[in-house]
Amino acid sequence: MGGLRQIAVDCGQVRELISLELDGELSELEAARLDAHLAECAACRELSSELGGLTLAIRTTAVEQLERPITLPRRVRWSLRPLQVGAAAAAVAIAAGLAGIVGTMHSRTPAQPHYVSPGKARFLDGNDGLRSVRRSELIPQVPVGQAGGRQNV
Repeated sequence: MGGLRQIAVDCGQVRELISLELDGELSELEAARLDAHLAECAACRELSSELGGLTLAIRTTAVEQLERPITLPRRVRWSLRPLQVGAAAAAVAIAAGLAGIVGTMHSRTPAQPHYVSPGKARFLDGNDGLRSVRRSELIPQVPVGQAGGRQNV
């Protein structure tokens, strides 16, 4: 039983080799394998002869001119560039939002700007230094009527 199965597999592979031979794409090793099989197998020899004749007939027949040219519909091409740019912008916005949320979750107090005079800045090493300085020393007092300490013009 195993011998019959091997012959069937060889015949299937030989059909591929016959096709390659007709197209002129068969290597020397494959050609020797094909010739050896065709010498033993009458069915594959007959198939090779039929396919060879059919291929020759197709290749030597004159090409017919069509009455009307064949036209294919234009293919619509969709550009994905706007979608990619939008996705990238959304990813950046999400990352910035998450960074802001995570940053505020880890701080004990809301973020506030600290105004420190240059003379006091050297004493403010970490949280202990900030706790020892009074609030009035950190934020300069601005007289009413002067926004941000600017002179009225």
